[in-house]
Amino acid sequence: MVSVSQWWSGRSGRAWPLGLFLAYVLACVALIPAPVASAQDAAKKDAAPVAEAPPPDAAPAPAPAADTSAPAAKKSLLRWAIEASGPIGLFLLCISIYFTALVIKLFMELRVSEAVPAALVEKLENAIKERKFQEAYDACRDNESFLARLVRSGVANLPNGRAEAKEAMQTTQDEVVSGMEARISYLAIIGTLGPMIGLVGTIAGMIASFQEIATAAGAQPKPEKVAEGISTALFITLEGVSLSVPAIFFFALFRNRIALMAMESAKVADRTITALLSAAKQTKTTPA
Repeated sequence: MVSVSQWWSGRSGRAWPLGLFLAYVLACVALIPAPVASAQDAAKKDAAPVAEAPPPDAAPAPAPAADTSAPAAKKSLLRWAIEASGPIGLFLLCISIYFTALVIKLFMELRVSEAVPAALVEKLENAIKERKFQEAYDACRDNESFLARLVRSGVANLPNGRAEAKEAMQTTQDEVVSGMEARISYLAIIGTLGPMIGLVGTIAGMIASFQEIATAAGAQPKPEKVAEGISTALFITLEGVSLSVPAIFFFALFRNRIALMAMESAKVADRTITALLSAAKQTKTTPA
């Protein structure tokens, strides 16, 4: 037969939750106030002296003045946020507008279909098949897409050899990618500055709150003034972080898009140069 100690500490390890529950119940019971105090309060109320009735010839007591002050109008959350944000919040709003416009513009421009236009690819393929090399070069010269710039630089250096053409295309690719990364670098700047601006607002709000407490001169500081400074700190911090998070996300997104555009453009450009070189060799070997 299992003893009590074995049951508590041995194989019956499931007993400790029951012990914790009992301890919790005992603690709750201990925290319940004794009914003695309420009974004493009831006795005091019963023993309270009854107010004597005023004599019949006494003048009636003046009625208390009615409170004519109207309750303060409750502010909406939007108005509260605008007032608490102040000039720093207005600056963050301007940055947010610029950020939104920049993201929309980059979404329209940084696309694989813009880097490698289907119409240009078809035109190059038809020109190479018909061995109209000047027409292929003119098609790239009149186009400013990623692919057109690569093919244009490759064709211009193709008389010096295939290696020179590929090196020229690689140089052009690095230049185009650097230009695109410079355009999306503003997103990284916004993502870095957002929390810093929010920190400035946090410090300004806390300074305002502690200034109200420090200048109270021994009196009770006004709670609404202290709350106003804390609201400024919290709202500006929230706005700065809310601007920083999407900026970092879109920076990573567009950086991946640029890498994909560079890969697709280089692949199609290399295929075009190879086909162009092969067609040129066939033209030379074909008897007149």
